[in-house]
Amino acid sequence: MELKGRLKLIADMTPNCNIVCDIGTDHAYIPIYLVMNKKCQRALACDVRKGPISFADKNIDEYGLSQYISTRIGYGLDPIEENEVDVIIIAGMGGQLIKEILERSLAKAQKAKALIIQPMNAIELIRQWLYEKGFDIFDEKLAKEEDRIYNAMIVKWTGKAQSKEEAYYYIGEKLFENKDPLLPELIEKKIGQMEKIILEMEKMNDKNSKKRMDTVRIRDEISKLFMEYKEKA
Repeated sequence: MELKGRLKLIADMTPNCNIVCDIGTDHAYIPIYLVMNKKCQRALACDVRKGPISFADKNIDEYGLSQYISTRIGYGLDPIEENEVDVIIIAGMGGQLIKEILERSLAKAQKAKALIIQPMNAIELIRQWLYEKGFDIFDEKLAKEEDRIYNAMIVKWTGKAQSKEEAYYYIGEKLFENKDPLLPELIEKKIGQMEKIILEMEKMNDKNSKKRMDTVRIRDEISKLFMEYKEKA
């Protein structure tokens, strides 16, 4: 099996382990890839819906991996027990939903050796929540698929809550440290999105709203960080 784009990014970021669990597995492509490439010995493919699990079971059977990969139906981390898996992958869903899943099963997330998280939106929300709840982002990378840039984070629980400059909730600090080649394009896209929001509010004569002022402030903070980054490069 060959993966590309955002799925390949997730697989590449997943550390070698004994048992991996893929939450929201859909077709079980990631568990299949990880087992076939010997990045994990066994895998659990979980989804809240029966349809994706049926597709997952079919794909697992086709690759002859039924003795290595099991499927389970349930919401979030509900289908797994504490300490049952080493690595938990939560990808392909929004930041708010990921936050709710982790809040619901916080002890399970804390006991995992690593979480691989890939939010499709509201990235700033999940980054801030992770830091405040005692998790740390140990690595973060980007991948481009068609016109969209995706991220993936390696997250571990340290028990030490922390706060960051607000701009780092929107553009991950590790991306600057790693000098990710897609970072400039990501920042340009994010600033462009923010400027569009600001312009729309100006058209609505909403120049003094808190949302507009916050958006302007964060845009300026991101721009400042990027200027400092380019000066050091």
